[in-house]
Amino acid sequence: MGQQFSLSEAFRMAEDIEANGFDFYIQNAKASRDKSVKALFTALAEKEKVHQAIFAGFRKEYCGEKDVHWVDPDDQAAAYIRTVADNHVFNLNKDISSLVASVQTPESAIRMAIGFEKDTIVFFTAIRDAVRDENRDKVDLLIREEYEHIRILQEELDKLEK
Repeated sequence: MGQQFSLSEAFRMAEDIEANGFDFYIQNAKASRDKSVKALFTALAEKEKVHQAIFAGFRKEYCGEKDVHWVDPDDQAAAYIRTVADNHVFNLNKDISSLVASVQTPESAIRMAIGFEKDTIVFFTAIRDAVRDENRDKVDLLIREEYEHIRILQEELDKLEK
């Protein structure tokens, strides 16, 4: 029998990814000596915290007490999702501190963050394809949130590069 994949688990993974993003941004804020850069990273960290709470709310609202499962008869979707998660910029196996240490400029941190957000969209798209049709619109809510993150980050990058 194939592996079951739950919508609740998808939302929980989204919460974990946002928590890693928060850690990345808050560590960058602490490492920065420039007041404006520190403020930028602090604001981005707070956005990640808010998004984590939004995704927790989605999980509570859409999953409630019962969990929604989809059966993956050949385990292909589950294997794909694991692969995408393992290759995510901020996967749970990576040391966020080493990523922060590799950042040379505020621009490079924002570029890394944009990569994180793009990876997250790919991850959520894989999840969307693995849940039942009637739940795909809920995962689309997550994807729209990530597009908004990219827009905000790109605006900040544009300001810094002027």
